[in-house]
Amino acid sequence: MKPLKLEELTLEQKIGQLLMVRGFIDDDDRKFIYEMMEKRAVGAVQVPYNLIDHERDIREIKEHTDYPILIFADMENGFTKGEFVVPSALALSITGDEDLAYQFGAVTAIEAKRNGYNAIGGPVVDLLDGDQMLGITRSFGAQSNPEHVCRMTSAVLKGENDNGVLGIMKHWPNPADIKLDGHAFPDISEYSEEDLINKTLVPYKYAMENVGLGSVMTTHTYLPKIDDTYPTSMSEKIIGILRNAGFDGLLMTDSFAMLGILQKFGEKMCYGMSIKAGHDLILPNYRLPFKDAYDLLMEAYKEGIFSEERLNEAVSRVIKAQNSVMEPDGATEVSEYQKQCFEKIAKDSICSIKDDDVNFEMDKNSKKLFVLVKENYYRDGIDVPFEISFAGGIDDNNVDEIKKEITDTFQNSIIATMNQYPNPAQIEDVIRLSVECDDVIFLTYSGAAAYGMGGEFTPKLVHTMEAVADKISAIIHIGNPYPLEVVPHSPRILISAGLRGRSKGVGGYCATLKNCFSILCGEFAPKGKLPFTLNLK
Repeated sequence: MKPLKLEELTLEQKIGQLLMVRGFIDDDDRKFIYEMMEKRAVGAVQVPYNLIDHERDIREIKEHTDYPILIFADMENGFTKGEFVVPSALALSITGDEDLAYQFGAVTAIEAKRNGYNAIGGPVVDLLDGDQMLGITRSFGAQSNPEHVCRMTSAVLKGENDNGVLGIMKHWPNPADIKLDGHAFPDISEYSEEDLINKTLVPYKYAMENVGLGSVMTTHTYLPKIDDTYPTSMSEKIIGILRNAGFDGLLMTDSFAMLGILQKFGEKMCYGMSIKAGHDLILPNYRLPFKDAYDLLMEAYKEGIFSEERLNEAVSRVIKAQNSVMEPDGATEVSEYQKQCFEKIAKDSICSIKDDDVNFEMDKNSKKLFVLVKENYYRDGIDVPFEISFAGGIDDNNVDEIKKEITDTFQNSIIATMNQYPNPAQIEDVIRLSVECDDVIFLTYSGAAAYGMGGEFTPKLVHTMEAVADKISAIIHIGNPYPLEVVPHSPRILISAGLRGRSKGVGGYCATLKNCFSILCGEFAPKGKLPFTLNLK
């Protein structure tokens, strides 16, 4: 590996160093990207291991590069193709254990390095203020308790730093009053500069002062009280708040594939203005071939949207970040202690809410109706099913395993399934079967995805729960906890803020449900604590 030197780079190389490859659209795109890598004219590449053949891509990337190019993927829940994942960032936060957070960061780094990555998207330091679109389970806690978020996220970051990868905190500034999906809508916040300094900046300053902060990802949020023209990703004023607080590391944009910003600004303006504003690395629109993104940024430079001085400053920061992971430090294997930590996270991340006069252990001999709330699918005339509600819960891939676990654990039980958007027959079946049972237990899930427009429960699901409210003895809920605020009262609620529904291993959906069943059998008591308050009925 040969580190880059700014003074030896051509303009073509410098412009390329400011861009991250977002994948390979076709063979022509792949050929051009590899040619640019051989010229040392690509700063980073995103290899999303859940979408493409990441092993082949990383192998070929390394064959075409002789410099420490950044190889990046989001790993907010760990390396999710590996053995060691957490149910979600919020679940990790629920444990309240900084050592567990540190070990999560360390193990994620170990698995990332083993698979060829050297840059990790995470931890997320967005502060919550109620039910926010996309923001719940990937975050660590509430604006009302920033100290908790600071401690837990910096512990994760330190685990990453100590083990030779570039941890990327995100998303600056992401104010807590954002309620819409920024992939589709312009994010608009009423926060002032004082609000950013006193609220959203807190976790970043804590990380800078206590563990070292090498990289930050920004948002496309509009803050008209600070900049009435440009969003964060294009605003010198908003970026300046973070820089003036002492951050001198690599600053990268969030994805410019988000339609909320592309609807207002053209691609060339987005790319050029983001560099002018103080960014060092751009995540271009993944729908474009890389050559198009490169040409747009080159045009922006030649038209004077950003200066040569700003170009050189940005490239210098990219090189510094690349060099920081040139010879990864830290462990190369996951220790037995760390394996035990993930088993502990899986249990300690389950939290509970119950009536004072109720035990969690339920009578094994009572006749129980388990209602499994499944995803919905439509096919739209093709063979591949599309999910139309909450990706990640009970689905066709895991429903048989879950049913077997229920019948093995609670032998005097029956099972009904209903969709997030239930049909009349499913609703009737649940109500009819509840008449025959002593206890009704709902298994629910809520998670929001980009362009999914939220993760709230559907009215039909809530009405069905209301129809059998007198029989509900427990709700086992995984994912965003806030939808529980609209359901009828339950004497027992178990919450695991899981997100990666199809993940395997100790942090996977089915394993989490097994732990919840163990609690209802009295085998152990839930220890987790939500880092915010729910307003339950």
